[in-house]
Amino acid sequence: MPAERPGLPALVFGVLCAATFGFAVGAVWMVPQMMFGRALPALVLPAGWVLGVVVRRWLRFQGLAGGLLAAGATLLAAAYTACLVAAATIAGMMGMGLADTLADAGPGMLIALARLAQGPGDYLLAGAGALLAALVAWPLDVRRGGALHKP
Repeated sequence: MPAERPGLPALVFGVLCAATFGFAVGAVWMVPQMMFGRALPALVLPAGWVLGVVVRRWLRFQGLAGGLLAAGATLLAAAYTACLVAAATIAGMMGMGLADTLADAGPGMLIALARLAQGPGDYLLAGAGALLAALVAWPLDVRRGGALHKP
């Protein structure tokens, strides 16, 4: 059965859900970074795999749309994690709570600090995680049949 193309409302809902899952994975990704007290950029690979599975299995987007949604959610998770780590670092230095730091610093400052903290290897790993997410969300052409298959 050929896959049906999603309409505009389904695509908008899929983008919203993928962004929400990206934020959720980013928040979960921050936990081990705070626990170990250092950046763990290699966790973008399992995060990308998880988001690829989520987009394909739960959101039911496959092909180009699924690949783009999964890759975008992975890059969003990486950016969100970098911003949360920057906020947690500021909170630790200033002796403030994380919520107060997020409110006082604002998104512009957190994005700027997160960009300063990223190196070329971090960007490379984020790209690899986005590629992995897109490949996981892409459908495999698995042929079922052969001698062991019963109809």
